[in-house]
Amino acid sequence: MKTRSIAFVLAAALFSSAASAGAPSCPADMDKNSCVYFKEGYAVGKDDAVADLSNAYQRHEDAFDSRFESAFSKGYEQGWKDGKAKK
Repeated sequence: MKTRSIAFVLAAALFSSAASAGAPSCPADMDKNSCVYFKEGYAVGKDDAVADLSNAYQRHEDAFDSRFESAFSKGYEQGWKDGKAKK
């Protein structure tokens, strides 16, 4: 049982660091779960901007839980703007 727990924690840490690579800090009022979706939204938004796609987080509705749509969209908007600024 401990092995499974350790494996889960390691996998979560790897996913979290991969999604947040290059992402800014989360807003101070965001809880831990919302922060994960914010950082994922940021990464996706930045990728869309670099690929010259329109600013539309809704195309990724399968990437977030509806309870965290606000956090994902805020991250997406910031990532899209940052992605456009670097072009």
